[in-house]
Amino acid sequence: MTVLTDPVETVDTALDPISFSVIDAGLRAAVAEMKAVVLRTAYSNLWREAGDLSCALLDADGDIVAQGVGDIPIHLGSMPMTMRGVLDRIDAADLRPGDVVLQNDPYRGNNHMPDFFMAKPVFAGEQLIAFTAVRGHYVDIGGAAPGSYFTLATDIFGEGLRMPPVKIYREGRINQDVIDIITANVRNPDERLGDMRSQYAGCVTAERRLADFCERYGADVVVHAMRQMLDVSEQRARAAFSAIPDGRYEFEDYCDGDSFDPSPIAIHAAVEVRGDEVTIDFTGSSRQSRGGMNSPHGVTVSAAYFALKALSEPHTASNSGSYRPVRIIAPLGTIVNPHAPAPVVAGNHETSARIADVVLGALAQAVPDLVPAAGTGSATVLIVAREDVPDDAIMYEVHGAGQGGSVGNDGSHARRTSIGNTGNTPSELLEAAHPVRVLSYALTPDGGGAGRTRGGSGITRVLEFTERSTVTIVADRDRSRPYGLRGGRPGALARFELVLPDGEVRTLSSKTPPTRVPAGARLTFTCAGGGGYGDPAERGLAEIQDDLDDGYLSPEAARRDYGVTVEPAPGRPDGAWIVSR
Repeated sequence: MTVLTDPVETVDTALDPISFSVIDAGLRAAVAEMKAVVLRTAYSNLWREAGDLSCALLDADGDIVAQGVGDIPIHLGSMPMTMRGVLDRIDAADLRPGDVVLQNDPYRGNNHMPDFFMAKPVFAGEQLIAFTAVRGHYVDIGGAAPGSYFTLATDIFGEGLRMPPVKIYREGRINQDVIDIITANVRNPDERLGDMRSQYAGCVTAERRLADFCERYGADVVVHAMRQMLDVSEQRARAAFSAIPDGRYEFEDYCDGDSFDPSPIAIHAAVEVRGDEVTIDFTGSSRQSRGGMNSPHGVTVSAAYFALKALSEPHTASNSGSYRPVRIIAPLGTIVNPHAPAPVVAGNHETSARIADVVLGALAQAVPDLVPAAGTGSATVLIVAREDVPDDAIMYEVHGAGQGGSVGNDGSHARRTSIGNTGNTPSELLEAAHPVRVLSYALTPDGGGAGRTRGGSGITRVLEFTERSTVTIVADRDRSRPYGLRGGRPGALARFELVLPDGEVRTLSSKTPPTRVPAGARLTFTCAGGGGYGDPAERGLAEIQDDLDDGYLSPEAARRDYGVTVEPAPGRPDGAWIVSR
């Protein structure tokens, strides 16, 4: 077998615009189809409903050529590093048609270990031309706690099953020994295998579409088109970076510590723009943590890439070409690039969100009208498992929260922001599958920071546990508020409160380790809000009135944050207010 690095019939010039556009759109459509197949065939609610997975087509070198629209940024930017981690262990020359590889090792380019990466090599004859790939979050990968978020783990060995790059299919035949190792080490193995099979179905779907294009146009033309897709993205990125004023811009923000040490964890970024190239230096960030807040190198790179793409060129397709002009410096031994075997489970979505925040905060100094205030900056993960049947279905739910206000728009409410892009699971499905009753699910009043444009509110969910359960919280922003910009106020803090059946009230932290709760206990789970943008005194009365009428803003907060007069509205129902200055 040979790797097709030079097309059989080398094309020295760009493809004609029509052929290139057809192949470009076709490959993106193939990735969209593979995502649809995975969602239709997955077993877990986390995949079927929330969509905690991402799809991509990579070239033979492991670079992303096309990725799913609406997929998860933190999954995607690291895929080339993950693929190269595979190829460092399994030589491309040893791959055959029908092979499928799998890995989840954060120290071989992967994200945290629940994110399993599957890739299927695509051949034209005997020549390797691409990989189809799906990364998805497995609800459980073993370890000390249901859901595999053991926040008291002090090394990666305590976080569950760690799988180096292996072939789970060899020339079309499943490697049952590997499957047996996985199923022997995870809870609810039938659900895990169901999601794994859906990954495989997605990879096969995109492989077939790519084969169709090779048959229609020839493998050499398709490979050339993939190269041209990368080149076009690089050109667009360079043009966008050139529009940012040259300079060095620095910013620092904090995570709220880990399960062992509540001291703030500093994330420091210096973003240097020189012409059409960007360097992001995280020197000055805190040393790696004892707990799982460490961000593997691939995660740090993904978060930085997301921030740059979202700011400079959000409306065009993204692939590895978009990041050729970007250099990332992440000192080894720090929170943004830990030494093995440091634990990393929360770094994937908590620390990474702060990494994106500080890159955007730095660039707000260069292009202030383009950068919004900070969003919630947390996935705000809640894990619930039956204490008596920990092998049963496990509830893993991420929560929508607030986006920051921007120069011309209020922040959106109850949305995954920044590096995440998952949806919510309907309450009815949560109640049907898990030992919970959803008593309330609503926007948090006064959640968004005040400003000329206000931040968005997160959600508050109130759950009652119908059986003895184990609860784990992995979140952030219960001590460090999301920043506002240009005079805007920060967003509201996250809050987590447990009320026991006897009336005892306990305040839980954002890093609550697996905790037993009795039937009848109630958990109030409140996400942080987004920061405001601009001076609150500049917000119009009509906008403040709308926020009061819609329940986003309380009369007390309107008086306090906007300096307005709020009085009961004459002739209107009780609870109606009118604003004046």
